[in-house]
Amino acid sequence: MPWQSCDIILNSGSTGCFYAGDIITGTVVVKFQQKQKIEHFDLDVTGISKASWTRPMPTIPYIKIYSQTSVVLSIKTDIFPELQGKTVGPGTYTHPFYFSLPPDLPSSFKSSIAKVFYFVKVQCKAAYQFKKKTFVTFNVLRNVDLNHLEEFLVPTFTEMHKIFWDSSKLSMQLQTHTGFAPNQIILFEVMICNESRVKMSKLIITLVREIEYNVSSGYLKEEKKVENVTYNKFKNEEKEVFNLSMKIPPTNPSSDYSMIKIEYKLSVTLDFPYHFSVHKDIPVKISTVPVMHVELFK
Repeated sequence: MPWQSCDIILNSGSTGCFYAGDIITGTVVVKFQQKQKIEHFDLDVTGISKASWTRPMPTIPYIKIYSQTSVVLSIKTDIFPELQGKTVGPGTYTHPFYFSLPPDLPSSFKSSIAKVFYFVKVQCKAAYQFKKKTFVTFNVLRNVDLNHLEEFLVPTFTEMHKIFWDSSKLSMQLQTHTGFAPNQIILFEVMICNESRVKMSKLIITLVREIEYNVSSGYLKEEKKVENVTYNKFKNEEKEVFNLSMKIPPTNPSSDYSMIKIEYKLSVTLDFPYHFSVHKDIPVKISTVPVMHVELFK
C-alpha cells in the first residue's frame, strides 16, 4: 500500500470551526513503511450541498423524488512536490498547506432533508499500486455581522390588540431586540393595558427557525421551535409591566443561500381561558457575531 498512515491536521484554534473568508492552514503527516516510487500526491478541498425529499402522487410512480447535489467549494492542489515522481524510503514526511475560503460560502448544515458539509482529502498513488486516500471534515460558518445596521442595535416595539364581545379592549406592547447571536440573552419588556381586567392565562414567546429548501424540481418549507419562554403569573390588573429573558441556544445563522434558506421569527401568543388567543410574528436575524445593543430598557 502507498502509506502506512496519513494524518491531516487543521489549525482550527479552540473553536474547531472556520468562517467563510478565512485562510486555513494545516499539515499533512504521512508515514511510509517501505521503499516505493510515488507517482503523485493530491490535496482536494471540497464543499457539497445536497437536499432530498419525497412526496406522494396520485398516479404511478406514486412517489415523486425531489433531489439535488451541488458543489459549493472545489480546491485542488499538489502536495509533497518534492516526492512526486521520486522513489522514497521508509520514514515520516510532513508538508504544510494552506487555502482560502471564499467569503460567500454557505454555513455547514445538517437536517433530515439537507446538509452542507466540507472536507479535506489527500490521495496518494504509488507505482503499481492502487490509490489510497484519507480525509478530514471541517465546519464553516458564514460570517453574519449585524453591528453596522442600526435597526438591530436598538429595541423595537410591537403592539398586539384584542377587542372583546362587550367592546372592552386589551393591548400589549412588547419591547425587544430583533438581532442577536447564539449564547446572547434577549430581554423582553411587556406592558399590558387591560381596561376590563379580562383574565389571561399564558404568554408564550417562541423563537422559530424557518427553512426553505429549493432544488431544481421544487421546494419544501419546514419550521422548528428553537427556544421559548412562558409567563403565567398575571395579576389581571388594568396595567401590568413585567420583564422576561431568553438565552439563544447554538443554532445556524440566518442565511439566504438558495438551496437552504434559513430565517427566524419570534412567535408571540397571548392566551385567555375564555377567549381566542392573540398572536403575532416578529421577524428576527441570527448572526455569528454578538450584537452590541446600544440601548437598554427603561
